[in-house]
Amino acid sequence: MPGAIDGLRSLAAGLAAFLVAATAGATPDLETGRRLFESTCAACHGAQGRPNPDDPAVKALDPPPADLSDPLFNSREPALDWQLVVTHGGHALGLSPQMPAWGSPFSEGEIESIVAYVKTLAPGSERYPPGELNLMLPVRTQKAFPEDEVVWKSRYADQDGEDVWRNVLEFEKRFGRGGQGILELVEEEGSLHEVEVGWKQALTWSLADGYLLSGGAKIAIPTEGDGLEEFIPFLAWAQELSSRATLQASTRAILPFDDVDAGELEFAGIVHFTWSDWPQRVFPAIEATATLPFESGDGDSVQFTVLPQLRFGLTRGGHVALNLGAEIPLSDQPYDWRAHLTLLWDFADGGFFKGWGR
Repeated sequence: MPGAIDGLRSLAAGLAAFLVAATAGATPDLETGRRLFESTCAACHGAQGRPNPDDPAVKALDPPPADLSDPLFNSREPALDWQLVVTHGGHALGLSPQMPAWGSPFSEGEIESIVAYVKTLAPGSERYPPGELNLMLPVRTQKAFPEDEVVWKSRYADQDGEDVWRNVLEFEKRFGRGGQGILELVEEEGSLHEVEVGWKQALTWSLADGYLLSGGAKIAIPTEGDGLEEFIPFLAWAQELSSRATLQASTRAILPFDDVDAGELEFAGIVHFTWSDWPQRVFPAIEATATLPFESGDGDSVQFTVLPQLRFGLTRGGHVALNLGAEIPLSDQPYDWRAHLTLLWDFADGGFFKGWGR
């Protein structure tokens, strides 16, 4: 029996080693990437990643080639997106159709090496949050990555008495290496209910370990007489779980200036299933929240909800996306259920009407 057990252990160890070897990808070769980039890509993008505006070939291109040496641009673009563009051409992600596809002359490993080399062309880009951690926008969970986006959020609440519609128009503008300004206009029952202004800052991240931590705060200013001014600090976390799943989590406090006891603490988290590398797909997710009112009253001391949702990439690059979700309370709350709709436009990646269709 001991011999059989030892044999099984050896078999399991060998099988594990085989699976690791079979699934591990080759490390990109920067020297190969440099050689291929200089022999092909540099004609348009420049030997150092910066196009020469006086080059006749560059002048003939509309739009002009991207400046790969810009650390903000270089850092915010995920390597996987660039691999898709190099392999399938610019049209594949709604970019310039003049960008050719190189998937036939180059192997997958060579393309990975080219992109890895391109990522070295912007000195200082490591001081910017990497675009690989720019995860999909949740409904309730605060997002960690600093953005250049316009977001419309609409919520319908089915509750006793009169049902409630709430709409939020959010403007997000990135500043510096990891900062983001926030402006939100909140409408309820046909009138402007409040204005929220704030700031988000990326605090620490690791591309190797796949995480990003951000913090920030907003001030809610009511536009109606019965509202309360509120201070809303928050922390947000993004984590790559695997090549096919991501986790986001956040916590925030809602603190009325005049009556802190009327505030609450909220925890939220979401897992997205990223089953495809292509942004123009439908991605399922499951989100959950827990809210702790400082004064629980007669209701539950903790209010729980679960929120299944779907993200629809509307453009080939995914810079315009729609999110639909249904929020179901798991505790005693004033509504029976909520429907959520979110429309996102990442204007850093182009105009709203760019890249629609196939």
